[in-house]
Amino acid sequence: MILEISSGNDNVLVEIISNGSKKKIRLGEKEVSCDWVRLADGHYSLILDGSVLDVLVSIDPESCVVTSRAGTFSFRVADPRRSGLMQRTEEGLAGVERICAEMPGKILRVLVQEGDAVAFDQSLLVLEAMKMQNEIRAPKNGVVKNVAAVAGNAVNTGDFLLNIES
Repeated sequence: MILEISSGNDNVLVEIISNGSKKKIRLGEKEVSCDWVRLADGHYSLILDGSVLDVLVSIDPESCVVTSRAGTFSFRVADPRRSGLMQRTEEGLAGVERICAEMPGKILRVLVQEGDAVAFDQSLLVLEAMKMQNEIRAPKNGVVKNVAAVAGNAVNTGDFLLNIES
């Protein structure tokens, strides 16, 4: 995925490269290894070249504001694939979206069942990883289909948990 990120008069093309569980970001000729987990309320935990960062991300149609210990930064992010066809995040793309484990762990609680209507950012299940409880949230509005997650079961990165259809 290639994104164009603008701040003031500066424009940078950023390529996100995902190869299974390994992710990299390419800024021009420089590649940076990275991983991220979406936490509650717009917070993210990032690992960039071995450094851990906790950031708060706020996105609206005009800008992306990132707040961390280093300060607050405002950007404009454009996805050339969307070419101006803005679709609200809550609506997501039409069709079925697979939710898979982003990390190995143990399913503590499954909060939804097949047929449940869910809203964007609603908690779907709780996954324990590295002695921390991580809420897996809905990436869009829709209806839950094919729940494979079972409380008490262990999962690996990439294991299928459930589908959401809109």
